[in-house]
Amino acid sequence: MRYAILGFCVFATACAGAPTSPSSVSSGIATSSPSSFSAQVVPTFTPSVGAGVALTKAKGVSGTPFKGRLQATETVDGNLHHLVGTGNGTHLGRFTYTAEITVDNSTGVGVGSVTWTAANGDQIFASTVGAIVDISENGVTLRETQTITGGTGRFSEASGTVTVDRTLDFSTGTTTGSFGGTISLGH
Repeated sequence: MRYAILGFCVFATACAGAPTSPSSVSSGIATSSPSSFSAQVVPTFTPSVGAGVALTKAKGVSGTPFKGRLQATETVDGNLHHLVGTGNGTHLGRFTYTAEITVDNSTGVGVGSVTWTAANGDQIFASTVGAIVDISENGVTLRETQTITGGTGRFSEASGTVTVDRTLDFSTGTTTGSFGGTISLGH
């Protein structure tokens, strides 16, 4: 039985990833500080009488994947860009998407706020900063970095970062793209 537990612990440690700073040794068992890991679950091990090593609690949990596709109609009123659309993504299912982004027309950089509304009505709020990454005669390709700032319902304590890559077609005002990042629900 000890070999099975020890084997599990070695497997769990190997799956957790390599630390970015040195480990300390305590009671003959290597441990690492949660701050020495980024975006990984770090198991903490403590000795247990008669059982070898026991898994206690995971530390350093930074979020789960948050990804999907979206499409929206973008209308422009001076420097203000309004987006209203839909999509499908993890944690949301079918969702609606709204954004208000103020664009500096001399640089192409936009800053604003975003609301993602899940199928059940729970919402995720995010701030966004984006820029044009490519220009064609038909439109532009944009990349936004969104910082999740909270929400409602099961997203009330949400945090995370999302990258949105989308293309805006000038002739139709339609934007389509994908998003990916991480979300932590804070529960």
